[in-house]
Amino acid sequence: MSYERLIASRMRLSNRGGGTATGIVMAIAGISLAMVIMMAALCIVTGFKNEIRRKVMGFDAHVSILPAGEHTRFEGAGLSDASTITYSQQLKNIIDDTELFDTAELVVEHPAVLKTDSDFQGIVMRGLTPGPGADFIQSAVTTGIWPSETDDDNNTVVLSTAIADKLSLSVGDRVFAYFFTDEGVRTRRLTIAALYDTHFSDYDNIYTFSPVSLLQGINSLDSLQGTRLDLYLRDISDIDASAMTLQERMMREAWAGRLDGMYRISTVNSSGMMYFNWLALLDTNVIVVLVLMALVSAFTLVSSLFIIILERVRMIGLLKALGATNASISRIFSMLGRRLVVYGMVIGNAIGLSLMLLQRHCHILPLDPEAYYLDFVPVEIDPWQIIALNIGVFILAKAVLLIPGRLIASVSPAKSMRYE
Repeated sequence: MSYERLIASRMRLSNRGGGTATGIVMAIAGISLAMVIMMAALCIVTGFKNEIRRKVMGFDAHVSILPAGEHTRFEGAGLSDASTITYSQQLKNIIDDTELFDTAELVVEHPAVLKTDSDFQGIVMRGLTPGPGADFIQSAVTTGIWPSETDDDNNTVVLSTAIADKLSLSVGDRVFAYFFTDEGVRTRRLTIAALYDTHFSDYDNIYTFSPVSLLQGINSLDSLQGTRLDLYLRDISDIDASAMTLQERMMREAWAGRLDGMYRISTVNSSGMMYFNWLALLDTNVIVVLVLMALVSAFTLVSSLFIIILERVRMIGLLKALGATNASISRIFSMLGRRLVVYGMVIGNAIGLSLMLLQRHCHILPLDPEAYYLDFVPVEIDPWQIIALNIGVFILAKAVLLIPGRLIASVSPAKSMRYE
C-alpha cells in the first residue's frame, strides 16, 4: 500500500468535537441529493413515456392495413365496398410469411350518435375481435363486464366514463344508437355492458366499443370483412421498417396476381405522431436536469474539498516539509474525495431506489389526468440507466477531484506551520 493511500484511509471524517465535519456533510449530502434527483428524472420520464406509448398503441395498432385511397374510411352516409377490406387467406398468408407479426385483429369502425331522452352524443364505435386491442380496453374497464363474442345478444356496448357522465348513463342502462348507412339510418337499442377509463381524454371522448359482429351486421358485412386489419408486432423496436417490409411483400404479391384488392399501410408512428413528438421533447428536459444536477454536485464536491483542505493546511505543510510532492498530496485528497463520492452515491442510490419503488407500487404522487393523461406519476426503473448514471457520476467526480490540486500547490510549508 502506498503512503498516499495509507494516509487517505486514516484521515478522519469527523471534526475535533466528534461530529462529522461540515465539508464532509456538504459533500455527501450534495452528491446524494443530486443522485436522487437525477434518478427520479430518469425513472419518471421513462415511465411516463412508456405509459403514454402503451396507451397510444392500445388505441392504435402497431401496423394497420386499410383500403387504398385517402378518403375511404367512411364514404357517403356509411361504409361502402371501397372502405372495407376482407381478411382473405391470401392476405393472411402474406402476413404470416413476413414472420414479423404476432396477432392480426379485424376491426370495424362506424360513426354513430347515442341518444337519451334528454341528450345526445356523437361517437365512433369500434367493433373489436379478441386480441391486444380488446385486451387493452378490457384492462381499463372500471365497472361492468367486457362483452363476449359468444353471447347470444351482441347488442352491447362499452362506453368511456366521460361519455357515460355526459349522457348520465351507467352499466345496465339501455341507449339508442343511430348508424348512418347507404340504406338510411339504422337504429339499435344497446345495453351498456361496461364502462372504461384510460384517462386519455382525446380518445375516451370519442370511442365506444362493441363486439365486431354488431357493426358487421349493421353494415351487411360477413365475418371476414372490416374497415381495417390491425397487426401487432413481435418486436416493436422498428415499426416503420416492419411496415415497409409488409408493404413491399404485398406489392410483389399483387403484381404477381396473388393478392386481390388495393391496400395501404399505416403505423402508430404516423397516427400518434403528435404524442410521440411531445414525448421526444421530454428528453431535452431530462438532459437539462442531468446537466444542472451534475454541475450542482460538482460545485458542492469542490467546495467541500476546499473546506477539508483548509482544515488540514498544517498537515499539508508537514507533508511538504517531509518531502511529499504536490502530486502526492493531491492524490491523498483525491482518494478522500472518492470516498465521499462513494458514500454519497450509495446513500443516493438507496434513497432514490426506495422512493422510486414506493411510487411504482403505491402510486403516492398523483397527477391531473386531464393534463397528463395519467392519474399518478409513473415510474420505470431501468437497471441499465441506473448503472450508466452511476458510472457517469463517478467519472465526473473523478475529473472534478483534480481541481483542488491548485490550492494544495499554493500551500507554503513555512507559513502552514503557523496556520491556525
